[in-house]
Amino acid sequence: MALPDTRISLIQRLHDGRDTAAWIEFCAIYERAIHRIALKYGLQDADAREVSQEVLLTISRRIQAFDVEGKGRFRAWLSAVARNATIDLLRKNRRFSTAVGELPLSLEQIACEQDESQLFDLETRKEQFRWAAEQVRQSVAETTWRAFWETAVKGHAGEAVAEQLGLSLGAVYVARCRTLAKIKSLVEPFREETP
Repeated sequence: MALPDTRISLIQRLHDGRDTAAWIEFCAIYERAIHRIALKYGLQDADAREVSQEVLLTISRRIQAFDVEGKGRFRAWLSAVARNATIDLLRKNRRFSTAVGELPLSLEQIACEQDESQLFDLETRKEQFRWAAEQVRQSVAETTWRAFWETAVKGHAGEAVAEQLGLSLGAVYVARCRTLAKIKSLVEPFREETP
């Protein structure tokens, strides 16, 4: 299944620094992805949070420079900013570290990581799904959500979920299908507009 890319319309809305809703949506999708990437590069949680905040601040300052009509992909640009912030923090930590030992990944490994863009894409897509799922969860009944989650995400058999929730098998599949359709409708704009 093809997963979503960054929506051009969201990036264009970020050019207006007063568009709070756009920034909230952007942070909801990208902050955790940046944090998880920093953790995978070997940073501790507090340092990964620092990198996340630094990257978001950098993006807010430089978003005007990103040309949505150009050939570059936004996530590739964002990935490079995140990688550079991680390298900067690792250099700082290396300089001030009194502990003996190696960092989990060397600066050279991070700087030369071939599949870094793919890793960032995967983390971003996970966050896009998470964001959409949270939006949908707030708009459906708890039983409907549980029927979807247990069958579509956890992979439990429909019969077992129906019995557990006191629903018919048909009701479980209808709940799953409708909930999934709502999530897809929120994720679909990411697929349609790919910078």
